[in-house]
Amino acid sequence: MAWEDIGTLSNVAMAVAAVGALIYAHLQIKEGRRSELQADASELWREILRLGFENPQISDPTLKLAEFDYDNLTIDGSKDMFQKYELFVDTILSASEEILDVRPTDEWNCAVRIQLGHHHAYLMSEHFQRSGNLEQFTPKFRAVLEMTLANMAKPHPDTTALA
Repeated sequence: MAWEDIGTLSNVAMAVAAVGALIYAHLQIKEGRRSELQADASELWREILRLGFENPQISDPTLKLAEFDYDNLTIDGSKDMFQKYELFVDTILSASEEILDVRPTDEWNCAVRIQLGHHHAYLMSEHFQRSGNLEQFTPKFRAVLEMTLANMAKPHPDTTALA
């Protein structure tokens, strides 16, 4: 083998190594960004849980810790409290969309479904349905939300056997 061939082979090897390094760097950056998004989503979810803990009367209307009036838009007669509730639900929806975008696991789907279940009556209310709030979410998340709400309206097979 001539010295020229060794030089050419060396240049090819360096080029392959450079391309490999670029691919590796790209994958590392992509994984770092994904990890950052996952951390942001988890932090947002922790914030929802904290807000729910600090405001139990709005965190789960099914517990009936307060009187929700979806027609008059009040909670215990307060319009201010209802506005706070709407912001709380919007935060849940936004976090759910973000989480399911970066971590669409069965566990996160379950967590989102549980949280949305607490607010089923509000999400199905005429006020919410006409509010236009759903327009801020992607079509993909709106479809997930619609499917989740539709499934909540159906009795669970295990509960019908108990009735």
